Amino acid sequence: MASDSKRGNLGKKNGKRHEGTVLIASTDAGLRRQWMLGLQDAFAIHEVSERPELERAMINLKPTVLLLDSDLPRLDGITGLSATQRLSASTKIVLFAGSLDEREAINALKAGAKGCCKKEIEPPLVRKAVNVVQKGEIWVDRKTTSRLLAELTSLTESHQKEGPSLSEGNLKYLTPRERQIALLISEGACNKEIASRLNVSERTVKAHLSATFQKLQISDRLRLGLFVARHNHVNHAPPSTIGRTLDVY
Repeated sequence: MASDSKRGNLGKKNGKRHEGTVLIASTDAGLRRQWMLGLQDAFAIHEVSERPELERAMINLKPTVLLLDSDLPRLDGITGLSATQRLSASTKIVLFAGSLDEREAINALKAGAKGCCKKEIEPPLVRKAVNVVQKGEIWVDRKTTSRLLAELTSLTESHQKEGPSLSEGNLKYLTPRERQIALLISEGACNKEIASRLNVSERTVKAHLSATFQKLQISDRLRLGLFVARHNHVNHAPPSTIGRTLDVY
């Protein structure tokens, strides 16, 4: 089947600069059109319908976001998801499935996906999901959010029992600015809001976060929020952190 990846100019309209490149991978042309509806005025859209086309597009295009149909032939489930992510580490993957329980969704996130959606999602929510994962956040449903936070809370408690790797003492290695940003993360602020409040660039915020993750031996902003909240005597999963770091639908 011929690739539709040449449809790359859809992201520009009236000369407007697009916000990134979205690759849509599904054998179902109707689903591809539906997912595209909310995106084509702001993103360059490329479509593929087979696994080999997907692999070539990931390598050559390095798309900003991949909308991936879980039923794509020869994807091989979670294993294929991990292999696809390795083709372009910077690409944010949103997995679409006809039905996906909380355990499967969490496994998809662990394999590299930044979001999980039902295939019949409305176009405006597709746009919102893309915007959310572009910011480095996660898009999942409410049931998955509850289960994921329960797992992360359990993991955090285990780390606390096992040793000092995530202890209060680690915070002393943070600069005053890194502490300030970590606290804002625990309150649910996204990078753009933090940059605005501190009068710095988003790139500066990301640089401070990278340094913080390394110093605290924490892999992502959700764990950072839980860690800081715990040491400030707040609940393990404060509502503000849930609502912003894990966007729900």
